[in-house]
Amino acid sequence: MSKINQVLLDWKTGDVHGIKWLKERGLSRRHSYHYLQEGVFYKLGPAVFSKFGDEVDWRGIIRFFQEEERLPIHVSTKTALELHGHGHYLPLGKKERVEVTSFEKINFPKWAQALDYPYTFVFRKSSLFSHEYFLSEYNENRFKIFISSRELAILELIDTIDIIYSLETAENYLNDLTTLRPDVVQKLLEKCRSIKAKRVFLYLADKLELPFFNKLDLNKISLGTGKRQIVKGGELNQKYQITVDREHGENPF
Repeated sequence: MSKINQVLLDWKTGDVHGIKWLKERGLSRRHSYHYLQEGVFYKLGPAVFSKFGDEVDWRGIIRFFQEEERLPIHVSTKTALELHGHGHYLPLGKKERVEVTSFEKINFPKWAQALDYPYTFVFRKSSLFSHEYFLSEYNENRFKIFISSRELAILELIDTIDIIYSLETAENYLNDLTTLRPDVVQKLLEKCRSIKAKRVFLYLADKLELPFFNKLDLNKISLGTGKRQIVKGGELNQKYQITVDREHGENPF
């Protein structure tokens, strides 16, 4: 079997590969660009290819970044929760939003954000943690990628969504996460850099009486000092010193 035929046999539908992967299978840079000119490959970005005529799966792009490029990124927030089976809201518009996060100072490749496919990447550089903790391996549609664990994803969601007018969205997601692992939640809350995210998470978990909450050691979790306005015009929750949705019309911030 010729080298190019073996390459195409190894190439999964919807996947993306770079020059290094092709070289490992015996195709030099010169040969790779020859097959590009011959219409066997399609150029997506600098030295990044798909098979010509193939509609690229977003999971293939994430796999390429994680496995071949070694970029410290992961699928996060709502997208990760949806992949874990906790989707709540139908996407607005025609394109699927794929949430991607990095806790390091990197730039998400522009070519991936410019693709004309039925999805779009929403990338965030986050300071929520110093580096990536507690990712889950997701293996479906032929691709193995790493996504936020449910415990990490809900903290990312609280940190990123607009909660200035209400905590309802965060509460709806968290209400579905009754089986979060208390040991993982504990470690993440101890390492989390966002006072806001930690206070909101604990307030909601406490309010919803989620099973893992009573197993947490709050003395080991730094919650900072002073009052914080979270919900604009909300009432002050004395325990967590944050403004939350008004329920009784008392204790304004």
